[in-house]
Amino acid sequence: MNKLRQSFRRKKDVYVPEASRPHQWQTDEEGVRTGKCSFPVKYLGHVEVDESRGMHICEDAVKRLKAERKFFKGFFGKTGKKAVKAVLWVSADGLRVVDEKTKDLIVDQTIEKVSFCAPDRNFDRAFSYICRDGTTRRWICHCFMAVK
Repeated sequence: MNKLRQSFRRKKDVYVPEASRPHQWQTDEEGVRTGKCSFPVKYLGHVEVDESRGMHICEDAVKRLKAERKFFKGFFGKTGKKAVKAVLWVSADGLRVVDEKTKDLIVDQTIEKVSFCAPDRNFDRAFSYICRDGTTRRWICHCFMAVK
């Protein structure tokens, strides 16, 4: 009787963690390996930071850049500091940020120098990464806003 009752019950879906779904990320992985993985972003800028990792460090950098942008916009009117519309290219070798209009290279970063990357909990579309600057050997946080 118990087997009959169990056969009529609805079976629950088994939860599969996102990391265990390789088919979901396969196209992105191929794009990174071939160097054809790009994302439209707004480049907020970069800030020197004291530490090489930590979400709070990245979030503080985004807050500083956004506050600075608001300050300059209020101080200088419409000629304030604007975020640059750009394209973030991700490859196995590094990260490149290219200005969308002028096609100028804004950032060219090797993967080996990137120490931390994080989304921002305060702003939905914001993310940033911390890296070691090649010439000054200082920790720099580059901040972005996703466009789509």
